[in-house]
Amino acid sequence: MNLTPIYELKSRLRAAAIAGTNLLSEDFRLKKAVEGFAPLEKASPVFAKIGEMTNALLADNSPANLLDTITLVDAVITTLGTVETKSEISDLETIGGGEILEIPYSRLSVAINSLTAKGSGKFNTFNDIRENNPELLRDYRVYPALAAGLGASYTELADAVFEVVSEMGSGMIPFLKRGFDPKGKKEMVQRVRAIENIAGAAENEFYLEQLEESEKDVRKALIYALRHDDSNAEKLIDLIKTEKNKAKEAALSALISLECEKAIEFVTEYSEKKPAEVICALARVSSKWTGELAARLINELLVDKNGNKITLSEAADVDKVKLKKSDFWALEASLWGKWGADIEKIYREFYCEERMPALDRKLKTSILVTDDEGMKSLALELNSSPKTKDCYVCSEAVIRLLSEEDSSEWFTERIKAGYNELAKNKDAGIITVLRTIYLSDGKYYLMNRCYDPISDGWVMNDPREVIHSIKGAISDAMMSCPCWGYDFILEGWIDESDREYCAKVGDYFLRRLTAIKPEKVHTDEENWCAALKKCGFYNVENLAVNYLKNVMDKGFTSSVERVIQDMPGDDDYRIEQARMVLELAQKEKPSWFDVDKFKEWIALRYGHWFVGG
Repeated sequence: MNLTPIYELKSRLRAAAIAGTNLLSEDFRLKKAVEGFAPLEKASPVFAKIGEMTNALLADNSPANLLDTITLVDAVITTLGTVETKSEISDLETIGGGEILEIPYSRLSVAINSLTAKGSGKFNTFNDIRENNPELLRDYRVYPALAAGLGASYTELADAVFEVVSEMGSGMIPFLKRGFDPKGKKEMVQRVRAIENIAGAAENEFYLEQLEESEKDVRKALIYALRHDDSNAEKLIDLIKTEKNKAKEAALSALISLECEKAIEFVTEYSEKKPAEVICALARVSSKWTGELAARLINELLVDKNGNKITLSEAADVDKVKLKKSDFWALEASLWGKWGADIEKIYREFYCEERMPALDRKLKTSILVTDDEGMKSLALELNSSPKTKDCYVCSEAVIRLLSEEDSSEWFTERIKAGYNELAKNKDAGIITVLRTIYLSDGKYYLMNRCYDPISDGWVMNDPREVIHSIKGAISDAMMSCPCWGYDFILEGWIDESDREYCAKVGDYFLRRLTAIKPEKVHTDEENWCAALKKCGFYNVENLAVNYLKNVMDKGFTSSVERVIQDMPGDDDYRIEQARMVLELAQKEKPSWFDVDKFKEWIALRYGHWFVGG
């Protein structure tokens, strides 16, 4: 819509106010402005009103009408929030592949400020945008702020921005390259990691070009990025010979990641001289040849500080046993993503009750990464054998989740066993797998990630779709064992498009608030209310007062306030619930409930004062 006529009308009305109303009927410029404004009168009722008032003004020359018309026009222009400029309109210059969405800048500025403004609360604002308004982050105008956000002083914010940027696509890369400083610090390291996550080998020339002037952590990141292209083998071999400390570690890890003959030949020869260095570099590499290499090096390095040959099980007693050239954790880490007969033999021979969970997690992630049938068979064998029964629950759980076989009974049994462990404040084996299941576009996936010691961060691999039903026996078993550990998982699994499932899970969380005594008060109410909202439970009758009854023997005023604040519903509903809570508290007089504090909180938050009591 061309809004120029309203600005022209404003100018002529102000000129008329200065000249005086006696000359209004002779002001041809004002008449022309009124005629020019006429097409806008059909656009909205307020524009029609302006047209009506200006025509009346030309007829009666009334000073009062002139003042009213100017006031209305000024108010409309202020509401429009636009500025008139007399210049040619040109396309916005772009440097990447982003797009400008039809989103007002007033909304975009919230996203931009969460990434660039100083002060606290930015992380929560950014996370809220990421979860509830992700389209704001796809707008081209936010891209520069996203690049800057990689250097946020608050680590959690920088990490969250990194996850978003890594999924942006190639249109983000020009912004990551612009102003890149190879001698920079944290932000530049994150830029390198983001570029390689987006483009991999496609930006190999950039890595090599920037490497020439790079320093410290940026140099390490650029060297490590060379692992995406086999043509870098010779360069990496040279760097291994010339670099030191972390940069050398990065070069060795990058070379081990390659599949070319030159890399395999050099690493194999180098491992005979420096086995401890190579075993550490194997921590997040998955290939057939590295599996064979890892198995050989583990056996070679199992020598204690006195020169005695020992087993991996003996080395697991890290408080008593010290290896001559390495340590148990380096050997254990090298098993990630490895498969083959020699690797299977290592798992079969290992037994140390304290370290079994670590081996279970390593086998689980190797199955997710490789999908190797031999490793799957190994997991089922180990978890059922008398010696290691139920020591590899995570690994078997992953296999069953990725299978069409009905494992309802197996999961029900393990979830109930896990509940007993959680009651003792122990992290049950099964829950470590259930926590990694997430919902996306109506499907459930197993998160597939690993820790990368070179990047000092988590690397996301391709997720695996869960085949086994989540909404049936697994959810039912967890709801039959109410506890904070399972509740957190269930909330994340709520499929808002499945009303039948929402009804079932919503009923459970309603009981968690009003009928099942909580294990601890003042911690989980917010999550329970969030789950009710996802399930579509709004303005639930007597919710807050029934919560108060449920925690009458032991509670906190603040926990009741939290329920009222977070329960899904409108403010009238909340105030009525607060009134009922107040009446019950005054009647039952629980020692922990502070009536005055509660009244003050309601007044401050909702502007409502309760009289009496």
